[in-house]
Amino acid sequence: MPGRTLVTLAIDDLVRELERLPEEGFVEAARDVVHGRVLAPRSLEPYQFFSTRHYTRNLIFKNDLFELLALCWEPGQQSSVHNHRGQQCWMMMGLGRLENLNFRVHDRDEVARTCRLEPTSVIEITRDQAMSVDPDEPVHLIRNVEAWGERALSVHLYSRPFDTCEVYCPERGIYMDVQLSYWSTHGRPCAPGR
Repeated sequence: MPGRTLVTLAIDDLVRELERLPEEGFVEAARDVVHGRVLAPRSLEPYQFFSTRHYTRNLIFKNDLFELLALCWEPGQQSSVHNHRGQQCWMMMGLGRLENLNFRVHDRDEVARTCRLEPTSVIEITRDQAMSVDPDEPVHLIRNVEAWGERALSVHLYSRPFDTCEVYCPERGIYMDVQLSYWSTHGRPCAPGR
């Protein structure tokens, strides 16, 4: 929204603001919160766990209503093409920027676990421009473009926690369920030396 004023706040203040939202109408209210805020980078330092092998998922906060994660990306790292199990997702940038690629799913066969993916749009996520995952096209991929040459840290808010997702392999035309895990929880590594 051009001309809007963004409020800078620490990640702990964002958590408190989200905790105050009522369950009924949470999705709409959370969207307004996310799109009106910019995160203070220093407040994210406890969740900055980078790996040269792949991006990391770092739990900031979780209750029955929502889950908040910090994802840390080295240049060139990307997620698999995936969904969010029907949950709404918003992304804010703490450091750097990312690119989101959306896909439309065609010819889905739930027995054979096959489908065809069609790329539909590309959106850049920046500190000043948070992103909502399109509920009509929730299958997407996130990447830190290598040519940008900088680390990125994104904060992901999910409307309900989930511990599995569908991962898609466009080249093979298949998809599968994948178990999700954390690199760290509440600022502490889950498995030292990973």
